[in-house]
Amino acid sequence: EVRLLVVCGGTLGETASASSSGASRGGAGGGSGGGVGQGASALRGADALFARLAGATRVHVMPGYGEPTNLSMPQMPLHPHLFPRARAAAGRSRFRCVSNPYGATVEGLQILGHSGQPVQDLLRCTRHTSPLHALDACLHAMHLAPTAPDTLPAQPFHGMDPLVVNSVPHVLFSGGHDRAAWRWKPATATGSSSPEERGTMCICVPAFTSQPAVVLVNLDEPRQVHVQQFGELAPERPAATAAA
Repeated sequence: EVRLLVVCGGTLGETASASSSGASRGGAGGGSGGGVGQGASALRGADALFARLAGATRVHVMPGYGEPTNLSMPQMPLHPHLFPRARAAAGRSRFRCVSNPYGATVEGLQILGHSGQPVQDLLRCTRHTSPLHALDACLHAMHLAPTAPDTLPAQPFHGMDPLVVNSVPHVLFSGGHDRAAWRWKPATATGSSSPEERGTMCICVPAFTSQPAVVLVNLDEPRQVHVQQFGELAPERPAATAAA
């Protein structure tokens, strides 16, 4: 039984970033109407899907890059009125739009993560070779976005930083990647009797457009991870190279 489904960004797929980039290039008359139409169609499809899913389990939807919320981290939740069918079918107790980053406790298991922008920025600015390595670095630094606000847009805060990880979660996730990947990181300190409190499962969740799958974590034993595949893998995107 699935107790909670977290959609970590990508609700509009690739249409959101395409539409926003088209609008920035073309301005008011730049021919971005097709992108807006695709975005509206994607929203209707997502709303119908969330309505069906929320009939079976709780669904929490996070925003991602290029989606209709603020660009800087932390991102505010998507407006709930974007999903009228899901709200009407399930109500707030079963369907929620949440922030990015997002954390929750599910039957004693602490989960924390974001939609992938901090990991992508780390890969761009450092020598980390994979999203999972970059996510490990976030856990080691106890900060969800180590490069913010220098190279990753972030809101200014006084007296506190909402991106600081105050307590080590049982599951740390990052969304929007090419492929699913995970690694168990043992805790540096011992003394706990239950296995799930002796480390953190770091998970890179794939974008549905790249790998149509969900990543399932066992609430009783977070080291048990299963990827449920729904379709064929898309070709991996080539790594970016710097021009000479």
